[in-house]
Amino acid sequence: MRKILFGVLGFGVIAATLWFVFLRGQVVETVRVTRGDLVRTVEEDGVVEVPGDRRIYATQLARVVDVPVDEGDSVCPGTILVRMKNPDLDVRIQETRTLLEQAIRDRRGAAALVESTRLLLSDAARIAGRKKRLYEAGAISLSELEDAALALERLEKDLKRHKSEKDSAAALESGLKRTVLDLQAKQAELVVKSPIKGIVLELPREKDGVVQPGDLVVTVAPEARLEVVSDLLGDAMGNVTVGQRVRVTAPVLGNQVLEAKVAKIYPQAFEKLSALGVVQRRVKVRIDLPYNPRLKPGFEVRAAIETERHPGVLLLPVESVRTTESGERVVLKVERGRIKSVGIRTGLSDRRSVEVLEGLDEGDEVVRDAGLALEEGARVRVQR
Repeated sequence: MRKILFGVLGFGVIAATLWFVFLRGQVVETVRVTRGDLVRTVEEDGVVEVPGDRRIYATQLARVVDVPVDEGDSVCPGTILVRMKNPDLDVRIQETRTLLEQAIRDRRGAAALVESTRLLLSDAARIAGRKKRLYEAGAISLSELEDAALALERLEKDLKRHKSEKDSAAALESGLKRTVLDLQAKQAELVVKSPIKGIVLELPREKDGVVQPGDLVVTVAPEARLEVVSDLLGDAMGNVTVGQRVRVTAPVLGNQVLEAKVAKIYPQAFEKLSALGVVQRRVKVRIDLPYNPRLKPGFEVRAAIETERHPGVLLLPVESVRTTESGERVVLKVERGRIKSVGIRTGLSDRRSVEVLEGLDEGDEVVRDAGLALEEGARVRVQR
């Protein structure tokens, strides 16, 4: 009796299974043909840079005494960024000013001597002329005439010497003035000011630190623009051109997508070692990006360059289309709960979607996974 009962139950289970599979059909996930834009992109990582940054280098040995701004601060032209001090320069300026003051006194003294000697010379010339007339009249002796002539000659020599001293003092004064101006210009270089409106990228690492001539002191970049520099695989460069749209994403941006464009493609490829140790040929590309305060120089971003766009086309997921051995593109269309294998003609595709040119209409329902083993006409149930 038990055997009969178990046999009946087993037959019932098998019958129920057969009814579930063949009459109700296999449960499948489906998608519908939709209409949208299909965009083919070339994607690569890139690094944010700031074009037109201004780098200010030390021109002399100096010590940093004050840094009134911080990295990341927005600054205007003329904003003081760093103050430095050069004690040796201060000493030279003071010594030169002392020499200049003495040269001014010497020049003024020589000028006074020139004027007084010129007056004496004028008097001596008048006296010598009068004595010459007296000598010719026999009123004075020859020795008196000669004394007057010698006095005139001495004063002429004195005037010439004083003029020379005045010219030398004036030349020294002029040279020392130029030296003071040059030293003051070097002193002005110790106060570093922003040359542009922008953002401070780099400052001295520590206050009271010493900088050598040629050391980088400050970097300031304009806020208006950013650039993304990306090294694209040479094989992917075929359809990349200047002016193409670029979508830029980064973890720091969250869900925000920035619109950019290709600005420059370098003319020559170069070799670069990949993370897996493979030597690759790559081409450097620069991408213009509007300024965004959340992106900083050196940040890594993802750039997707749009190389081709088909707007308003019929779309299916790539996994919903399979290719037969003969090369035909086929989908598993669901009509009235049954499978119908339909050949289609496809166009552009990317990693997610494929363009449907012929064979399907908008709203048609197909099995999402075209790789499922479903016979023509098989009954299926759509997973809701």
